[in-house]
Amino acid sequence: MQFSLPIFVLVALVACQPVPRPFEADRKAPNTLLQQADFRGIRVLPIADAPPETAKKLASGTANALLDQNVPAFVLGGNRSSLTLVGKVIDRGQNAIIAWTLVEFDGTEVGRHNQLLEGTPVERWVAADPDLMAALAAQAAPSIAAMVKGTEVREVAAPPIFIGDIKGATAPEAIRLQAALRQALGKFGARLANASSDQTLVAAANVSITRLDEKLSEVAISWAVTDPFGTEIGRIDQASPIAHTVIEQNWGQLSRQAGIAAAAGIVELVSQIDWSQGFLPPPPGGRN
Repeated sequence: MQFSLPIFVLVALVACQPVPRPFEADRKAPNTLLQQADFRGIRVLPIADAPPETAKKLASGTANALLDQNVPAFVLGGNRSSLTLVGKVIDRGQNAIIAWTLVEFDGTEVGRHNQLLEGTPVERWVAADPDLMAALAAQAAPSIAAMVKGTEVREVAAPPIFIGDIKGATAPEAIRLQAALRQALGKFGARLANASSDQTLVAAANVSITRLDEKLSEVAISWAVTDPFGTEIGRIDQASPIAHTVIEQNWGQLSRQAGIAAAAGIVELVSQIDWSQGFLPPPPGGRN
């Protein structure tokens, strides 16, 4: 079956987002990773009463672990409709815990989960040991996800999406971005296609890296979603100054974060369109 889409719903969604800067220790501004106007998810804040680096890394790890549970989650992002996950270490000398609380944007409590910390090696905790942070995040994520399962993740009733070319990046960089977008779209409930056809959307990107000074370059990624006729139905733009060392040494993680933000925008875009009529060929003489 070939989709046909009425012209009046061929709207473009432009989400001008900074590419996240997860590796810069001295950020002056919060990471506005995901600020889609109507997209609902969980914003994970750094936990209170923990060493600063531990607080940040555990929050990031918990967001990633929630994504693995198919729950949209992000660090210091979201919007006014997002839920917020707040964690606080409570240690009265024994049976130390992380008290997790999930709240609505208006402060209404959704649920609580107490995670036992007793027996956690102090040295690894203070040093924000990556393996320990990942283990703690994976341990807490299922209980937190259970608070929102069935309400936060929604299936997108839309054609499958094929991940197209990534231009302006090296082959390894492009492959990582494609993989990151594919993984994030899958976790957000979108259907994926292994090849483009007359029944699929295509998500492709252009990457531009512009040197700003000795330490920073601007990384700009423009994601476009097109129908089988090549008509662009939406675009997600990301741009932010990124340290040269991050670009050179941590492109994989940067790709993951950029892919999450782009996927959220794409899911929001396609969910706004009434796909019951399918795709509509462009009018004779050109596309609108």
